[in-house]
Amino acid sequence: MSSLRGVLIVAAVACLPTVLSVRAAGVPVGTRPAAGEASVQTGRDHEPLVGTYKLVTTEVKDQDGTWRPTPNYDSIGYITYSDSGYMGVHVMPKNRAPFADNPPTPEAAQAALRGYTAYYGPYTVHADESEPFVVHHRVGQINPGGQVDAKRFFDVIGNQLILTPAPASGGKAQATRHVVWERLPDAPLSAEAKKFVGFRELLYTDRYTERDGRVVTHGQKNEGRGGSYIIYTPTGHMMVHLMAREGRTPYAGAAPTPEEALAAYRSYGGYFGRFTVYEDDNPPYVVHNQEGRPNPGPPTDAERLYLLSGDVLRLGGRPRTTNGETRGGHLYWELLPPLTGRPE
Repeated sequence: MSSLRGVLIVAAVACLPTVLSVRAAGVPVGTRPAAGEASVQTGRDHEPLVGTYKLVTTEVKDQDGTWRPTPNYDSIGYITYSDSGYMGVHVMPKNRAPFADNPPTPEAAQAALRGYTAYYGPYTVHADESEPFVVHHRVGQINPGGQVDAKRFFDVIGNQLILTPAPASGGKAQATRHVVWERLPDAPLSAEAKKFVGFRELLYTDRYTERDGRVVTHGQKNEGRGGSYIIYTPTGHMMVHLMAREGRTPYAGAAPTPEEALAAYRSYGGYFGRFTVYEDDNPPYVVHNQEGRPNPGPPTDAERLYLLSGDVLRLGGRPRTTNGETRGGHLYWELLPPLTGRPE
């Protein structure tokens, strides 16, 4: 099977809720890839930033040094930092035009990705510097060739977090743009919902077919998007970053051509919003209340049957039955342990 075809098959498994189920055999325990060599950072080092924040605005610096809101800026998004050393972010412009065709044209994909930011990975905090900063060590992002380590100066003022992208040269004083975020309060989650909270890494997906209540075929593990993240936060928010492991080509220029944008769109899925757990139903399920995603169409609520077994969360949509056969599949997500250091 070609790598491109494998990517498309996994994308179909991941994005179609009717193809996923939790009815097959039990949850396996996987082996997470090792975190890299590191210098130690503990949860205490992360304390200045730990939390989930909602995007407020961006500001630009005038020639006289005054910070002012970016004209006509109208985007939504969230950024989250865990005490275990991981972070994730989704930001998108509002009021994007839905795709006229499915699949989208290259030009439509290019328009959909314009202004869309999404990435995930570990982070390290340097709070003792004269100008405190955080580094986002991006292990995955919607831009297939984007900068890996992103340095951001930070200021915490009450409930606001101000992140200032470090300029190519010079320090914070030379920066001309920053992003303002507002910390969100924790939500009154149920005991079951609290079990979801954390950063999880995709181990693999699989598919199966049942006939007369018996599994007659069970597809092989597909690891084509292994290493992707799903994130649930104490504030009741969640986000998914579903990225192909192979076959992603960096843009030739600073911005993608239509064809490059379409390739990036096809190889990076995800969404962000809130989540609600219905543990008393049989079978139990979780609803991902989407607020945004790379696809510019109206967000939908994604219902996922679930099974928690140790550190592994198995998710899947309700299966589809046709001509006496029931088809489904699963995504297996393993809870990431606290990082003991900084990836090199």
